[in-house]
Amino acid sequence: MPATPAVVLAATAVTGSMLTGCSVGDTAGCGPAPLAEVSQADLYGSYSGPHGARLDLTAVGGTSVTFSVKDWPGEDGTEILAEDIPTFNGGGIWKLLNAPGQDGKVGLGFDARTEHAGSDAVNELLVGREDGHLVLFAKLGDPDVCRTYELAP
Repeated sequence: MPATPAVVLAATAVTGSMLTGCSVGDTAGCGPAPLAEVSQADLYGSYSGPHGARLDLTAVGGTSVTFSVKDWPGEDGTEILAEDIPTFNGGGIWKLLNAPGQDGKVGLGFDARTEHAGSDAVNELLVGREDGHLVLFAKLGDPDVCRTYELAP
């Protein structure tokens, strides 16, 4: 059965940022292949996402790890795949949320000075590998319809 545009969504921008979709019923393979055994040092760097979104994960010494975002979506639903959604700039502290041996997950804790970073903003990203490259992504909306928000280095 051929997929329809409402069920499958795939676009790649020149920067390498991606919006990914899978067919209904394919949620186990939704998004990049999960990556376990990831450390904070593996994740330091800059990531670009859809519609100019940018995430920088940095270390300021010791165990303090900070992040900054630019043009970050103010929501975490499938609406963030549209170009005309509200975005914001800001930052805070990030950390790995997964236990050793589990698939990598990054938590973003926005600081109080970050405007528009409500509880609806994307604040958890899974760690995966796609085409040999580390990527960060969030699964969006209905788990029966695969839609991901992906950031690549």
